[in-house]
Formats: sequence, structure tokens, C-alpha cells
Amino acid sequence: MPETGSPSKRPPDDSRAAMVKAGRGDRASFDIIVRDYTNMVVALAYRVLGSRDEALDCAQDAFVRAWENAARYNPKWSVATWLRRITTNLALDRLRRRKTFTYLPEGLEERQVSPVEGPAEAAERKERAGVVWELLDLLPDKYRLVLVLREIEGLEIREISRITDTQAATVRWRLHRARALFRDRWHASVDGSDVR
Repeated sequence: MPETGSPSKRPPDDSRAAMVKAGRGDRASFDIIVRDYTNMVVALAYRVLGSRDEALDCAQDAFVRAWENAARYNPKWSVATWLRRITTNLALDRLRRRKTFTYLPEGLEERQVSPVEGPAEAAERKERAGVVWELLDLLPDKYRLVLVLREIEGLEIREISRITDTQAATVRWRLHRARALFRDRWHASVDGSDVR
């Protein structure tokens, strides 16, 4: 599983300048963008799609789309936000095409492992992680997306608003609704009820 990773420590203006140059056809500048943002783009696609192979394909599509639209890049946006928006849109398109995704993302069971955890605790954590992803799968796309971007990717409301092209108030409402739906389904799963 790729690291969430942030772009290299290059100042944001350098990335914006490189993207503007790429918009004028400078392939070397775009190569810098690809190098600096690949981990972030792959990680975001992975978090939305849950499959490493599909995330890699989505990331490749995102960079192709970014190159094709580089001349339309607006430097008022950070390059990271612009790429997240492209990646999110492509990942959502993939989700819509397959309608549902039933998976336990590779490596999920390896996250946050305690060195003192025994086999029973490890099995319980793995089972709980599987339930979390199954419950996320049941959420409508617009709620799942804001929940993943906020709670897993750790993005601020303002950036989620830019990525989803939605007002910040709408993002906050969707996040509130997503948390409530997830919580209700979590409690139903714990109680043994049908969570759908």
C-alpha cells in the first residue's frame, strides 16, 4: 500500500510555476509534478477504490488528464488540490461503473499493529477493519467520498470543498450525514441487525 505522502518539500509556488510551464507544453516541468505528487495521487485513489492495481491505473489516468488539461490549470489552486480533484473524479467514475466494491484493502490489516498484540487481538482488528470497509461501501458515493477525504486522508473542509466542487457548508453537512449513517450502520452491525 502506498504511503499517503505529501508532495516533496518544494515550495508551493515552485509546483505552481512548474504546472504553469507544463501548461505551455514543458514536459520536463510536468515530469517534476508527476515525481512530486505520484505518492499522494496513488494513495488517494487507493483510499477511494481499495485496490492497489486499480489505484495505479486511476493515478496514471489522473496524470494523463492533468497533462491534457495543463493549459487550463489555474495557479490560484494548489497543484495538490487540483490533482486531488482530478483523481477523485476519476476514482468516483470507476466506482460508479462497478456500482459496488467489496474488498478489504491490501495492507489494511497491517496498519496500526501493536507489537504486544496477540493472535486473537490481530484477528479481531482484521475483522473490525473488514466491517468498516463494508460499511463504507454501503454509503452513497457523495457521503463516502467526504468521509474518506476527511477521516482517512485528513483533509480540511476547505480543500474537500475545492476537490468536490461543493460549498463548504454542503461538505460539512455531507460529512455530518456520512458520520451519522456510518454510526447507525456500525451499531446495527454490532447488534447483529441487517445494516443495509
